[in-house]
Amino acid sequence: MSVEVLGVAVTVAWVLMKLMDAIISPLWDRFGLDRFWLLYVGLAISVPLGWLAGLDAFPVFSQVPPIGRVLTALVIGLGPSFIWDLTDGPKR
Repeated sequence: MSVEVLGVAVTVAWVLMKLMDAIISPLWDRFGLDRFWLLYVGLAISVPLGWLAGLDAFPVFSQVPPIGRVLTALVIGLGPSFIWDLTDGPKR
């Protein structure tokens, strides 16, 4: 995975997370809905937007390019903290 792709993926995931926090979460709380389902709403919104970013962070699937893009879109949809957990950062 290249550093450029990782940087763009983190940036897109962070922007989508902030949009969820600013727009969807207040509406969710206003109507008193269970916050458990908010993750799935976030995925339903973020994964298509991650797909439209056109990133492929998994070059190991070069024979079938859509698989890499789908996995990258899922990673973006799960947010920047999930991407941090995937990296070789310091263990807690």
